[in-house]
Amino acid sequence: MTKSIKPTPNPEEAISDFADRVLDGKTSVPASSSDRELRSLEETILRLNQAFPPQSMDNNTRKRMLFDFKIRQQKIEAPSRPVIWRSQQMFQRIGLAVAVSAILIAILLMIPSFITGSGSMQASAGLHSQSIGLLVILVGAVLLLGFWLARRK
Repeated sequence: MTKSIKPTPNPEEAISDFADRVLDGKTSVPASSSDRELRSLEETILRLNQAFPPQSMDNNTRKRMLFDFKIRQQKIEAPSRPVIWRSQQMFQRIGLAVAVSAILIAILLMIPSFITGSGSMQASAGLHSQSIGLLVILVGAVLLLGFWLARRK
């Protein structure tokens, strides 16, 4: 009459067996154990099981999660394009366009002062004093535009 003595499992096997029983729904209370650490681990497994019940997700939840994942992935993969009207390069282009148009308007306004009319004026040897002032302003504006374009960016 020999009894087969069931060997006591080591702590890893004991906690693994307990976790399997909890996940299968066979137990909901900690096994009576004299080891405090093992008992604490069993209580932790029970709390985790209550916090995250093993219910399967419905189809709508899966679709929503997959859609959200794809949207996030697209945002990560897509390079962010800066808004064109807020960029400094756009402000520089607008400034350049305004400067060029101002110089063209100045040139168009000064052209009539360079023309001397019918040429009946005798003893005139060159430009009028008014024309020289306008020419100096025009040359200065062209030089300023050149320096502005050549500056370090």
